[in-house]
Amino acid sequence: MTTITLQVKGMTCGGCESAVKRALARLPGVGAVDASHAEQRVTVTFEAQAVSPDAIRAKISALGYTVLG
Repeated sequence: MTTITLQVKGMTCGGCESAVKRALARLPGVGAVDASHAEQRVTVTFEAQAVSPDAIRAKISALGYTVLG
């Protein structure tokens, strides 16, 4: 398993955190997701053979948030 932490702008509440967690949990190979709107970050643990960091970034962007890292 690989873990990445991304800086994500635009999350403003717990609902935003939940939306990101639900969307990323649906990606194949994602094992765990932690999101914090207060810290503007998302941490994802995933199987690198099943999903790429770029796919994770794209999913977050598709929800309308800006991924900075």
